[in-house]
Amino acid sequence: MKLLHNILKGMSLTTALFVFQSCYGMPQGANRDMFDVTVHITDASGSPLDGVKLSAKNPILTDWTPVCVSDSKGEAGLYIPFDPSDAFVDLRFETEGFAVKDTTITDMSSGRVVEVTLAKK
Repeated sequence: MKLLHNILKGMSLTTALFVFQSCYGMPQGANRDMFDVTVHITDASGSPLDGVKLSAKNPILTDWTPVCVSDSKGEAGLYIPFDPSDAFVDLRFETEGFAVKDTTITDMSSGRVVEVTLAKK
């Protein structure tokens, strides 16, 4: 009898939680996706550049936001929030001796590798 009582209590609790979620929905921002991409940065000769500062901007990141720095292989991994209704991200690449480069990525499929070449000043 006690087992049946505990089962009914558990079912009542889950029913109440279901009704609460149905009425109020998910919290704002719970449906945001993350953009996961690897950027490979080289100079004009194809040599990898390390220490390149990457900044990102999109409707969620409204100002240029520093996101990472490239490693000795010229690679940087990005993990940036984005809203599928505004599926793009602007990237800025900055390092000593090279011109600042801005680019926009519109193909938001995760796991891609983006090749970027920086020009000397």
